[in-house]
Amino acid sequence: MTSISHDTHLPLDATPRQSRGTDGRVSTLQPFVPGDVFVGATQLNSPTDDHAGLGRIIQFDAKLNEKGVLWVEGTTHLIYGLNFAPDGTLWAQDPWAWTTVRVEPSGRQLPNLQFDMRAFSKVHFMADGTLLFTESLDGDHQPEPLTTRHRPLPGHRTHLGDGDLWRYTPDGELVEVCEPEVHGGMSGSMGVTHSVLSPDESRLLYVSETGPRLMQFDLANGRQLTDLRRGTEGDRTMMHFDLSLTPDGTLMVCMGNRVDALTQDGVWLRTYRLPGFGWSIIDARCGTHAYVGNWFSGELLKLDLQSGEVVAQTIVAEKCMAGVAQYLPSGSTTATEGQHP
Repeated sequence: MTSISHDTHLPLDATPRQSRGTDGRVSTLQPFVPGDVFVGATQLNSPTDDHAGLGRIIQFDAKLNEKGVLWVEGTTHLIYGLNFAPDGTLWAQDPWAWTTVRVEPSGRQLPNLQFDMRAFSKVHFMADGTLLFTESLDGDHQPEPLTTRHRPLPGHRTHLGDGDLWRYTPDGELVEVCEPEVHGGMSGSMGVTHSVLSPDESRLLYVSETGPRLMQFDLANGRQLTDLRRGTEGDRTMMHFDLSLTPDGTLMVCMGNRVDALTQDGVWLRTYRLPGFGWSIIDARCGTHAYVGNWFSGELLKLDLQSGEVVAQTIVAEKCMAGVAQYLPSGSTTATEGQHP
């Protein structure tokens, strides 16, 4: 049976792919090893667009020693929503280029995909074989005071997106569109920027980046559910960023200056305080540790979830990390090797 990432009917992105052959950059990504950590960290290079640059995914081992880098073809801006398909292929999104990136466990990039001409932030692989894409933008507001600009949807002058959930078959057929509530975040244009599926796939838990709401949508019945929690507008301590589920079902949420551990019903369990502000990406799926990245400082750390101690740390680059994912193939007996300091 063909794996989802190699389905021959997947909708390829027809955008001409960028060539890296003349700029001296060589991809050194290694075959994936259980426990490896991957970070979307575009090399910014535009004086007029603070989110544009050469697409880059950096590979680390579980102790955050750098192993390799992939110079991503066919992207223009940040690399968002890193997520592994059931077959172990790494998928990611560039919401500016409207493209989906795939990287085989061998380290080779596959041709990019385009399911629609709109900004997606992440794809979730559903048990029935469909693909659930989350839309990162909603409304007409460009992200002031940033200098980056998003393209309006085809046929629109200013409208950037609808903040919806888009479910497709692997061959690109649209199955369903759901319309969850979104907050907009500080820019007013943030849709479903970060999300996780509940273990039974009945709910999507999500945020609009920098917003005070931790929201949930009933996928089984197509309806909005009561917020898991809601802060006060303008409260800097209640700005929500990326989120991740541990194997025991604990919801780990980046809050800028900390990581909050919650039940899936929003009940507070524990807080992990972190230095400074800007902690915005996380992967805690291994259960013993969380990998957390800081947007402003470029720090990437490994957090022991039992002791709360930082057991490994490295510096990537400032204002470019937009996604992190650890390679934990199902059935592997070595998925947690090397995770302990």
